[in-house]
Parts: sequence; C-alpha cells; structure tokens
Amino acid sequence: MSDLILSRRTLLRALGVGAGLAAAGPLLSACGNGGGAATDAAQIGADLDEIISLAQEEGTLRLIAYPETWANYKGHFEEFTKKYGIEITVDSPDASSAEELQAVQNLKGQPSQPDVLDIGYSFTKPAIDQGLIEQYKPSNFDAVPDNLKDPEGWWVGAYFGVLSVGVDKRRADVPTSFADLKDPKYRGMVALPGDPRSGASSVATVFAAALANGGSLDDITPGIEYFAELAEIGNLVTISDESSALTTGQAAVVFDWNYNWLGREEQLVTDGVDFEYTVLEDGVFGNYYAQPITIASPQPNAARLWVDWLTSDEGSEQYALGGAVPARYTELADAGKISDEAQSRLPDPAIVEQVELPTTEQGDAANKIIAAEWAQKVRI
Repeated sequence: MSDLILSRRTLLRALGVGAGLAAAGPLLSACGNGGGAATDAAQIGADLDEIISLAQEEGTLRLIAYPETWANYKGHFEEFTKKYGIEITVDSPDASSAEELQAVQNLKGQPSQPDVLDIGYSFTKPAIDQGLIEQYKPSNFDAVPDNLKDPEGWWVGAYFGVLSVGVDKRRADVPTSFADLKDPKYRGMVALPGDPRSGASSVATVFAAALANGGSLDDITPGIEYFAELAEIGNLVTISDESSALTTGQAAVVFDWNYNWLGREEQLVTDGVDFEYTVLEDGVFGNYYAQPITIASPQPNAARLWVDWLTSDEGSEQYALGGAVPARYTELADAGKISDEAQSRLPDPAIVEQVELPTTEQGDAANKIIAAEWAQKVRI
C-alpha cells in the first residue's frame, strides 16, 4: 500500500513508529512521554445515572478514527446524540491506530484531545505502557466476554469482525477457499488490504491463510508461505485502496473485514461493481478493536457514557446493523434482542461460532514473524 494512503488499517511510517505492527508496540512504548494524572474521581459520576447527567452538562464528545461507514458508526452517532443530546466530533476519521496513540501524546491536556479511541488489539498494551489511557469498567462490563476486555478495565473490545473477500463478479468467480485463489484464472486479481507489516486487517488476512494451510493462532508461517506462492505464480497484486481497486480494476478479489465491505457495498454497486463479499470456508479468522478512554480526557463523563453505549443493547444493535459482531452477541441473540434486520447483516452464525480471537501475545508473536520474513518471502 502506498505510504501516501492512510486508513484505519495502515500505520503512518512518517510518525517514526517503525516499519510495522511487530515493531509498533516496543517503539511506541519507548517514545512515550509517560502518563499524566488520571481524571480526578470527583469529576466522574458515581453511577451511570450521574455519568449521564454530567455527560449532558459536558455536552460534547470528541472521538478520533471513527469512520461513519466502519461498523455503522454513523448509526451509533445518530442514535447516541438522539438519546442523550450530546454532540459528537470526529477528528481524522480514517486515522490508523498508531496515529491515534500519537494524537493522545501530542494533544494531552488540550481541548482537542480525543476522549475515546478505537484501536487494533495490538495497540492496547502500548497504550497502557505509555500511560495514554485510563481504567473504566462500563455498566455491562461483566457481560462482555473475558477475551474481549482487559480484566483491570483498561479497555473493552465492543465488537469484532470476520476476515472476508470482496469480489467484482464481472472479472472473477467468487472463491470459496484460499485454495481456489491459486487457480491461474485469478492471475493478477488478488490483493491484501495493505502490507501486513503495517496494518491489522492485513495481518488478519495472513492469519486466515495460515489457518487454511495447516497453521494456527500460534503459527502464522503457513500464511506467509501461502502468499509467497500466490505472488510467485502472479496472482497477488498490490493496491492503493480497497474500494478503488475494485472500481478501477486494480484487483478483483480483495480481503478486508466483513463490516467494511457491508459499509462500502452500496457505493460499490453505484460505481458499477457487480459486488459480492464472502468468508472463505477454509480460513475463518476474526479479531476485535478496543475502545479505551484517554488519560484525563476533556469530557470524562461523555467518554464513559460512550463506552457504556457501545456495550449496551442499543449499541450492540447498531454494530450488528453494520455487520460487526457485538461483544455481547451470544447473550443478546439468545435473548432475542438482536433484530432480524441486524441478524441478516452479520456473518452466518456457523461462521461466527468458528471464530477464535487471538490473544495479544499470539498477535505480538505473529507480528514479529511477519516483520522478519515477509519481505524476504513475498515478492510482488
């Protein structure tokens, strides 16, 4: 991916945080300025009712890296503001996780500091180590599965996605497996959403390929070898942007999160793409993004109310409407609290049941292997 193209899934190398995710954790920790003082407890409501009241007095919420088409955040914004009367400002909606941490470092103590982040799981430990976030357990904390929250309340992951392929059916058959993509008919047509040394969705793609080729969450090497082979036979290409790759013909089969394809589908069809997206059956992989509150955020109660909203029944419905699997999906689905419309936009329940989320330790190990081996093995 071009260094000039920035998105939620790419790191900004110009920030000086290293060549990729594998290096991001230690380098970001090393360049941190240390944490400041956390929000004075006297400023924060003692319970959710008080938090709501104080948040409404604050009147605003400042976010960063929340695109409207990502996991239906447009719906979240509209419903949150309608319910609480709190206006939302989103700075740099397409910023990467690395940029989010950099923004907190640069803006700490200023009115323009973001209140809440939305970061890839690999960035949660650097955020804690640098003192850029503070603890908060939302009212639904106990209902959030253990693998989607920090036990001390440093963050919750309110949703996760499933790695999918978006296909332009004018140019390519819809594949059902990673094995299909080795066919010569896909020559010059297949693309990752970026360089896996510098983006979470690209790492997810390699993880999925590893699962399809005898690997595991502890062994990503088969995924690297798969894409090395795909590059060698000429099927793998590089792209500058997922949507434009399909509309301009740069690629015909592009990997990304299922909820991103759902958010783009209408525009892609308008642009003339005969579009379909699907999960490849032999490599089901999912992962989450976390929503921590920043250290001494300017609107500390609005920040907490936002995290409560994201994990609430209403917030879960908005995620599901955007194709993102809410953290509390199993509980809410069993209770009949996810609408039929929202259910129809989620991956098949049989697919969701297959998803095993990697631990941060597994992710860190995979990132180090990618950083060491990708350039040597995958030559496009």
